[in-house]
Amino acid sequence: MELLSSEDFKNTKIEPEWTAMDYLLEVVRVEQEKMQEQIFMKEKKNGQLKRKRRIQEDSNKNKRPITSYPSKPLLPEGLKRHIVENMGGSNCVLVIQKQLFFSDVNPQASRLLIPFSQVESHEFLNESEVERLKKKEAIKACLVEPSMEETEINFKWWDMRKNSMYVITTYWNSIVKNNRLKVEDVVQLWSFRVNSTLYFALQKL
Repeated sequence: MELLSSEDFKNTKIEPEWTAMDYLLEVVRVEQEKMQEQIFMKEKKNGQLKRKRRIQEDSNKNKRPITSYPSKPLLPEGLKRHIVENMGGSNCVLVIQKQLFFSDVNPQASRLLIPFSQVESHEFLNESEVERLKKKEAIKACLVEPSMEETEINFKWWDMRKNSMYVITTYWNSIVKNNRLKVEDVVQLWSFRVNSTLYFALQKL
């Protein structure tokens, strides 16, 4: 309890006929009022803190989990062995790691979009392949699915207004269905070479 000061008695009206007992009773009254005010302010502050904490907790519950990716994605060992030992592949390069959106699994669209802005490296293509793609020619390639099945695809280059992207078409719906790909799945697309021929591998994380 804080000591009383003259400021605490600013609203007190002293009567000429007051006795010493009256002064004492007034001091007790002011002291009790001040104590009640301090208790009220403390409870109000605690209530605000609890409310703030509750709002923060509710906010955290509503936040979507952040998808964390490895800082330097590595080719999974099982897939690497399959490519190198079973297929005789080499020069594995990560093309993209992305979260799938509805447009990627929509059966009406039947294609996987690979925006240039998200591509890790364009060096998986040689000069001849780049020229063909720029001329709007599709490159036929083989894609190793997460199930390890091999499927023929068409690899294309699309220019969409200010954005460019690679696109995988042909049998993409089958790949989605066979591997139960869905919205918000995170996948990696790797490229590699078998006797200089372009191949791809899709890995579901």
